[in-house]
Amino acid sequence: MSNQKFSVAQSASWAVNLTRLSGHLFDGFCEIARLNLVTCRAVFAGSQQHFEHIASAQTPEQFVRNQVEMLPWVASQAAGYTRAYMEIASETAAKMR
Repeated sequence: MSNQKFSVAQSASWAVNLTRLSGHLFDGFCEIARLNLVTCRAVFAGSQQHFEHIASAQTPEQFVRNQVEMLPWVASQAAGYTRAYMEIASETAAKMR
């Protein structure tokens, strides 16, 4: 009889852990989705300004210079996204331990 109680207790514990872990995983996915939306908004807003600046070029040299000036902005956007993504991933992994 005590084996049955122990088995039921283990099953209940397993179900609670699974629910908790799936909740943490879902929270992590929601944070990633939120990060993607924020990043898309920032990229679209910033790229519009940069493309207007590129289109205003009068010479081929200005056109190329304007494109090159956009590279640090693109790199900072990519670095910020990667940093935020890794923070979310590490927080989610820590919660799942």
